[in-house]
Amino acid sequence: MKKNVFVLALFCIVSMMANAEVAKYCMSYDDFVAGNWKSVDELTAGRTQQVCQMKSGDHGVFYFKTGDKQSDELLKKDAFAVMYGQQLFVNCRNLRYKDVSLETSKYVQAVRYDKDKLCIMSYRTDGLTALASVGTLVAGVLVDNTAVSLGLLGASIGCDVANSKLSDFACFLVDSGANEKGKTAITRINDDYMEKLLVNDTPLLDRYKAVKTKHNRQSVANILPILMEKGLVESAAN
Repeated sequence: MKKNVFVLALFCIVSMMANAEVAKYCMSYDDFVAGNWKSVDELTAGRTQQVCQMKSGDHGVFYFKTGDKQSDELLKKDAFAVMYGQQLFVNCRNLRYKDVSLETSKYVQAVRYDKDKLCIMSYRTDGLTALASVGTLVAGVLVDNTAVSLGLLGASIGCDVANSKLSDFACFLVDSGANEKGKTAITRINDDYMEKLLVNDTPLLDRYKAVKTKHNRQSVANILPILMEKGLVESAAN
């Protein structure tokens, strides 16, 4: 697969959006699966009339401000995910990869994976993995000249990042709830994972393996379009 046969509306600077979106939150992975979302407006009712704002921090991470200290603390420390308009964000504070805390404790964007799971896209630094730099609005992917929409709506501004940059990002899977300590284990979508996933789909497995450099092969640029063709990645809405 050629490096530039698809265009990801990814790495958008969504913090530039002028208008606030409707925001809701859930407190756990189980709540996410069950669709138990609560309105942020109801959370702040009686304490502030300021609408919830999404802010971007260093390296493209996100946090949410309501103008109410109590509500901001809940969103920062306790909430599992926030739906901001049609965009889905996961709190990294209690996520663990190989029992190691992540480099950021803020939010990163995610997309639904196989209906009740979450695929998180994360920036990779030298030998370290940090869910720290997505800041994305994924609007669609052009794979083999076929537009495959993720069904995400909203503004798409400032999206002018070369596809080669996507090789610095990896995919992780959230597919279970927290343990007794309140920590949630995540899984790296890597060679082993993809080989098991595609064991009965030789054409897609061959396409995945066609990228010879391991760093690039295990990147968002290579993995996300394949997950989409498998029908595993869908809208973050609902």
